[in-house]
Amino acid sequence: MPALPLPLSVICALACETALLPRVRMAIAVIAQEVFAEDPSTHGYPLRWNLAKTVLSPTEEQAASMMVGLVLSPGLLAAAAATGSTDSAVMAAAITDEQLLAAIRQGWNAVAGVGPIPAEMQEATT
Repeated sequence: MPALPLPLSVICALACETALLPRVRMAIAVIAQEVFAEDPSTHGYPLRWNLAKTVLSPTEEQAASMMVGLVLSPGLLAAAAATGSTDSAVMAAAITDEQLLAAIRQGWNAVAGVGPIPAEMQEATT
């Protein structure tokens, strides 16, 4: 793993940034709606659907617990580091909605407990 672009203390402050929390809650709800619309044959669908059902109306605690993993996603880390600031509010403001949604999409399977797509399933879809 490459070196982190920001010190852990700065990343921790971003993960605790209260201005980012409402946006995370809304983004989680958006992705949950996307999962509900997926084809049931999607790899890991039952687990993905169950997570969506659980977090359709995410509590602050659920969103806060997801923030730790989200701020470590490459896109969010890059956006925060590009500000040149260590102020969590400044870094949070630099994160776009699309970056936030992409990070949640990217991490959904891991949070839901879905493992990688088995090779035989990948071959069947290509």
